[in-house]
Amino acid sequence: MRGLLLLGLLLAAPRAQGQYYESHQEVSLLGGVGLGYSDVIRSRRGVTGVTGVLELGASFTVGDDRNEVFLLTRGVLGPSGEEGVLLGGYRSFFGDEDWQSFVDLGATLRLFSGTWAGPRLGFGARHTLSDQLSLYGGFGFSLGFGSGLRWDAEASTGLQWHFPISRR
Repeated sequence: MRGLLLLGLLLAAPRAQGQYYESHQEVSLLGGVGLGYSDVIRSRRGVTGVTGVLELGASFTVGDDRNEVFLLTRGVLGPSGEEGVLLGGYRSFFGDEDWQSFVDLGATLRLFSGTWAGPRLGFGARHTLSDQLSLYGGFGFSLGFGSGLRWDAEASTGLQWHFPISRR
């Protein structure tokens, strides 16, 4: 008898299917500027200095927490020359609707003044200005291996335009 009662309670209980959370799927465009610092060791020569950064990219939300997969292209001008940088990864957000902090885990690929690839860690904050527009800022650190050894640190800020593609 107890088994039937327990089975009846389990079958009658509402199932948690994410109905309490609104799911947002969106594509975003990102554009920003920043400053960086690079330390490059190549053939026993070192190049160190401040760099200027211009970035453009896109992101796509994954999961119900509005976390993102992102890909950015950066133009960098500094003491080691002009560089093109591809960086991408996973960005996890924390906080409420207006202010959120984030952590990035990803990789970078640097081209033109040599070729370097390596891991990247970033963190920052995003402030929602409207349903379609956010202001972001953050810091990132990366290592590069390939045409020598390098480490880079950057600070950037920019705008993120959100384009919803589905809401459940």
